[in-house]
Amino acid sequence: MLLIDLLAGSVDRFPEKPALIFPDANISFRILDNQSSQIACRLRSLNIGEGDRVAILYENAPAAVAFFWGILKSGAEVVDVPHLAGTGTIECILDECRPAALVTSERQLHRLLAAGGNSLPRIVFAEVPQSVPGRECHALRDIVAEEVPESVRPRVRETDVALIVYTSGTTGAPKGVMLSHRNLLSNIYAVNSIMGLTSDDSILVVVPLNFIHGRMQLLTHAFIGGTMVFATGFQFPQQMVDALLRYEVTGFSGVPYHFSMLLERTNIAQTPLPSLRYVVLTGGAAMPTLLQKISRALPGTAIHIGYGQTEASPRISNLSPWTPWTAASLGHPVGVSIPGVRVDIVDERGASVAPGTVGEVVVSGPNIMCGYVSGDERTSGKIDEFGRLHTGDLGAFDSQGYLFLAGRTSEMIKCAGERVYAGEVESVLYAHPAIRECAALGVPDDTLGERIVACVRVHPEMTVSDDDIRSHCLKFLPLVRVPREIRFTDALPKTGSGKVDRRGLLAELQNLHHASQRRGS
Repeated sequence: MLLIDLLAGSVDRFPEKPALIFPDANISFRILDNQSSQIACRLRSLNIGEGDRVAILYENAPAAVAFFWGILKSGAEVVDVPHLAGTGTIECILDECRPAALVTSERQLHRLLAAGGNSLPRIVFAEVPQSVPGRECHALRDIVAEEVPESVRPRVRETDVALIVYTSGTTGAPKGVMLSHRNLLSNIYAVNSIMGLTSDDSILVVVPLNFIHGRMQLLTHAFIGGTMVFATGFQFPQQMVDALLRYEVTGFSGVPYHFSMLLERTNIAQTPLPSLRYVVLTGGAAMPTLLQKISRALPGTAIHIGYGQTEASPRISNLSPWTPWTAASLGHPVGVSIPGVRVDIVDERGASVAPGTVGEVVVSGPNIMCGYVSGDERTSGKIDEFGRLHTGDLGAFDSQGYLFLAGRTSEMIKCAGERVYAGEVESVLYAHPAIRECAALGVPDDTLGERIVACVRVHPEMTVSDDDIRSHCLKFLPLVRVPREIRFTDALPKTGSGKVDRRGLLAELQNLHHASQRRGS
């Protein structure tokens, strides 16, 4: 079975049902199927198919979805390029993956041309006709005016690469994660066996489709025959609530940032949403205080917590539904592994550790990636000799087999010779009622090796001192793990996916430290 069979099944069952609802367009499964077949036919006429790559650099739009399915129907591999990345990063990605063609919006094309356009492949696809010197351009407007061809099944296997997703690159250069049809299908089936979604379900999409989070929403709703409602953007969160109500959406999935904005800047807590039966938090640690607020704001709505990585297609574990008993005793609760996936906690030698002991989260199963485009998944240690994925996440099992996350191995702080897990410190900080958002970091220190600095954002209606926060931490942590320094801030820097930008935050702290030293000298 291939990914395109998901769409084919929904076309057979629900040809006239809306597959995609955008503010200015309503696309049925039949129209989506026809347009993607026309695109596949054009690609094959250009000798693009099995063994080739076609990159998509596009905001969420009907054309981007049609091209996604059309590329897969041609037998080529989809390369998702993050459209929020800088042009330098985009050019590096195109140079590495070397696509046979690029699908791009007019806005993104102009960005690349303004930067020189040196990495553009020979063939460029856009929604409307474009003129690019030295490139062969094709327009979706012209392609869909042609006769709808008979479907031709590509000569690919389920173990072949279907999708390449470039990670955000917050800790280095973006990595091209190669995922097969089998990888993605196994994850869709396993997760939906837990979620129980049907053709009666729909979802409000707020994440970019070039994220694995967005792609799994697209694939899952093609599988169930569900409708995807696309938001205009998260700059105006109240519009998200209005869309949930207007389209009677049954599901919503986002990172903690999205839920925080909905709770803080909309009337969602005062708006009855009788159709909304579930929400999913993923892409970052979900703090108990945030979960409790969601539970109060959305009574009767099931709260699911998903944990995963792009390299795992992406879901690894699921906690559903969230309940107050899952308080962060060992870190942030993320439930149990999904069907068919195995999770081990190992020490630095790769040996399994006992429940309650923190180690690295290592994953195996049919969802583990084929590798990186760069080919360094083995030499980098991401995939070991047994084919297991080393996530770089620190975690532990409790006595009941539930997985808790304590942070990243790269976030481990070595203070006074002791290993301190950032996630453990942050869990305690979040338990303070005045703290709205926080991040614990290790900053180089001549005496301690690294000193623990907590950057905190306080609820606007509350006040708290650094002594209050340290006293609170001392109730739950040994002295060596208590932050030596508390820095108050109005906002923590975020990545494009809504996570705290730890790399940027650490750079800010180091710059402030160097500036202070210069003033003191």
